[in-house]
Amino acid sequence: MNNLSMRGLLSVILIVVLAACSSQPVYREATANGYGYAEQQISNNYYRVSFKARGDNSGEAKAYAMRRAAELTAKQGYDWFVIVDKETVTERDNAPANHASVGYQQGTQRSMRDCSLLGCNSRTVSQPHYEMGINTTTGREQVEAVLEIRMGKGVASDNATTYPAKYE
Repeated sequence: MNNLSMRGLLSVILIVVLAACSSQPVYREATANGYGYAEQQISNNYYRVSFKARGDNSGEAKAYAMRRAAELTAKQGYDWFVIVDKETVTERDNAPANHASVGYQQGTQRSMRDCSLLGCNSRTVSQPHYEMGINTTTGREQVEAVLEIRMGKGVASDNATTYPAKYE
């Protein structure tokens, strides 16, 4: 195979690999890396639903957490749900990119934003970072929306904002 056809073949392979990586849906069940939706049953009709995504789009993370809450409510046989508590956390890792180090390195900072029904608080947390070898981090951001919901059947009470169950 000559150089020109080899480069062409490599280009096609690279395009296919990049297309495969970018075609993974954002809305999906969380995998080992933690991105996607997850739920935890607290009691019969009380769940904690979360959605974790790359980047800092908290609106999208909240919308996906709400979507999962509605789907889970329908799946469990309920008609509606009420949000009991909610929180959004944005995390940034500002580690320098592509450096080699041995021993103690100061400087991993995480900016966190905690939101609840009473408002939002932002804080930056510095953590010591120990490493040996080559670090190839490029910095990352992630956002997680967490909802605690109570599910119900029949007519919902008038004093709470309720959301309908939905199954797709």
